[in-house]
Amino acid sequence: MKNKKILIAVLFAALIALVGGGYLALSSNSKKETPKEIVSESQQPLEETVSVLSPEDLGLSLKPISANKKLLMEIEKTDDISSLDYELSYTSIGNIPRGVIGHIDVKTGKKILQEIVLGTCSDVCHYDKEVSDIKLVVKVTKLDNKEYLVEKTLESIPSI
Repeated sequence: MKNKKILIAVLFAALIALVGGGYLALSSNSKKETPKEIVSESQQPLEETVSVLSPEDLGLSLKPISANKKLLMEIEKTDDISSLDYELSYTSIGNIPRGVIGHIDVKTGKKILQEIVLGTCSDVCHYDKEVSDIKLVVKVTKLDNKEYLVEKTLESIPSI
């Protein structure tokens, strides 16, 4: 009977040592960092280059309207354009940076006339004063899905 108790105690201790050792072995393997995969230059993603167009290529003009409270963006050459995304950035009184973004789905062949408010409007418009450093960036998507960038700048527009 005494030998039976000793045998059970030894088996129980061996079982605990086996389970505990297995747990330690598994947990130490999961904490090891796996080696970083080496990526060759040929596998690195290529950066896309975007072609640049001149404002004249689109017939792009930007001029102040409505007592200099808005700008009119006009694009005359839209024959092969599917859409435009634009970002207008400028500085207002107190050297505060401001901006406007927009998207236009183009009806091929039709001239685009887009008014851009220099300020904010909800129920009432609050127009920015002393607007300067005006920069318009237009991303042009052509019918073949190729993308181009066009930039147009104005130094400033007079405040009223």
